[in-house]
Amino acid sequence: MVEEKIKPELFWVMDYYSESGLTKKDYYEQVAKEVEFAEKLGFRGVWIAEHHFIDYGIVPSAPIYLSYLATRTKSIRIGPAVSTIVFRNPVQVAEDYSLLDTLSNGRLNLAMGSGYLKHEFAGFNIPQEAKREIFDEALEIILRLMKGEKVNFHGKYFKYENIGINVLPIQKPHPPIWIAVLRAEAAYHVGKKGFNLMMIPYATVDRIEDIVPVINSYREGIKGSNASTEISLAFHTHISKSFHDAVEESKEYLHRYVFSRLYAKRRTLDELYNSGLLLLGSPDDVANQIYKIWKLSGLNRIMFLVDYGMKPFTLVTDILTNIREKVAKSLETKGLILDFEDK
Repeated sequence: MVEEKIKPELFWVMDYYSESGLTKKDYYEQVAKEVEFAEKLGFRGVWIAEHHFIDYGIVPSAPIYLSYLATRTKSIRIGPAVSTIVFRNPVQVAEDYSLLDTLSNGRLNLAMGSGYLKHEFAGFNIPQEAKREIFDEALEIILRLMKGEKVNFHGKYFKYENIGINVLPIQKPHPPIWIAVLRAEAAYHVGKKGFNLMMIPYATVDRIEDIVPVINSYREGIKGSNASTEISLAFHTHISKSFHDAVEESKEYLHRYVFSRLYAKRRTLDELYNSGLLLLGSPDDVANQIYKIWKLSGLNRIMFLVDYGMKPFTLVTDILTNIREKVAKSLETKGLILDFEDK
């Protein structure tokens, strides 16, 4: 049997709910402990969302929180999912993440995107219709600066004369780059430029089968490129003794999360359960779901979004342990390896 490998990672939106009884400081600490636990289990990476203005996500400055996580860990890779570079000065983005890569001893994975939440564009006074042009200019500047270039740039939105940064990343020519997409057209351009692809199907499509044209478009863009690219997909995950138990245990937290999302299509929990966009059930159920997703997409990395709706720490760690010990074992029987780091 041919064995295929997928790197297991974790993703936090960092959605916050005051009814949980935790302060925001408490929750930052809980997630840090979850990251420490994940590292001990051998998960390959952690991703933290960047959001602004409301409690849907309470990490407005990902480099600061990721620096804190870097001090709490030794080997697990860290990154933003995503750095919304449309809202930032690209020189400062290059500086912040170059410094983070240095302080973390070259453990940075850097995912970038153009944003999609209306209130964030309004808050930063950025016209949403201009986001693609701003993103393209900012991305070019960031990557050139991280490579150590002196940049002269005269674009529509940014203008710089002979500027460089004084701290370069350890990883050369720059940390691995992922670009987050919402649609097939964008995926094609990401592939054509040779970047890794990141997607959260829950936020992008109605059913898991709908990822196929997006992935196909990405691969079409890659054709002719010598780039070695990776596909990273994120899924809300809850594992218990059975599908019924997983539904009952996660219902409160999923309901919180679903109805905290602004502008998203409103779906009932039953619609979500039937969509294939969640990893839910017993370890064997979840293994079967991952295998189906792999057959559809050929993903290289899977990001488990376990702590949504502010689940208790012990519930999160139980699920992480189930992924490591039971889901991985079930997948091995199908020739699919969750490639944890050896400890």
